[in-house]
Amino acid sequence: MSNTIVYFPGIAGNAGLSPALQQLADEGTRVVIPAIPGFDGQSGFVAPNDYIDWIVAFWDAFDATGAAADGPVTVVGASVGGMMAAELAALRPEVVERLVLLAPFGIADVDQLGFDLYGVRAPERLPHLFAKGVPQQFTDRFADRGPEEAPVAVYLTEIAAASLTWPIGDRGTKHRLHRIRCPKLVLWGGQDELLPPGLADAWGGGTVIDGAGHLLEWDVPDTVADHIRAFLAG
Repeated sequence: MSNTIVYFPGIAGNAGLSPALQQLADEGTRVVIPAIPGFDGQSGFVAPNDYIDWIVAFWDAFDATGAAADGPVTVVGASVGGMMAAELAALRPEVVERLVLLAPFGIADVDQLGFDLYGVRAPERLPHLFAKGVPQQFTDRFADRGPEEAPVAVYLTEIAAASLTWPIGDRGTKHRLHRIRCPKLVLWGGQDELLPPGLADAWGGGTVIDGAGHLLEWDVPDTVADHIRAFLAG
C-alpha cells in the first residue's frame, strides 16, 4: 500500500494542509496538494469552458505531482475536491488505491439544495463553511502574496469554485459511481449548510459527524483523522 495521500482541497481553495491531514503528515504519511488552476489563486486563471475541461485540469495537476508514478495512491477530496476525486477514481481507477470523500459535491437533491453560498456577499461566505468558526488559515490564506495580490487570489478561488458548483453542484456523478471499485470512505458534517448530510446516502452511505460543517476536516480534525487512519489500516 502506498504511503502517499493526494489531497484535493475544498470550495474555499488551497489554504494548506487541513489539521486532520497534518496529523497524518506528522505521523509519516506523505501528503501532496496538486497546484489546481484557480484553487491555488495564481494570477492569469481563466475558468475552463466546460466540465470536461475542468476534469482535465485536475488530472493534469494530479499527474504533475508525480505522486502516482510508482503506483496508485490514496486520494482525499473535500467538497469540490471530493467531486473531482470521485471522477478520478471512476475514470482513472489505475491511479487511485483508496478514496476518501469529505462532503463531496457532484450529486444534489433538488428538494434540498442547501445554502446558496454565492447568494451572499463575498466577505460573508466563509462562516457558512464551518460550524466552529473560521480557521486562521482561511482568514490568512494567500497573505504571503501581499496586501494587493492576496485579495485577487481569493477572488480567483471564488471564480473557480463557483464555475463548478453554481447554481447547482450536480455534475451527474451518480451515473459514474458504479465505476469506483476501490475502497471508499465518505464522511459528512452534521451541520453542513451547503450540502445536506442526507446526501451521504446517495454516495453509497457514509458517516455523519455531529458538530462539523461543510469543511469538516477543519472543524473536527481529530475525528476525521481517526476515521482516515482506521480506513487506511483496514
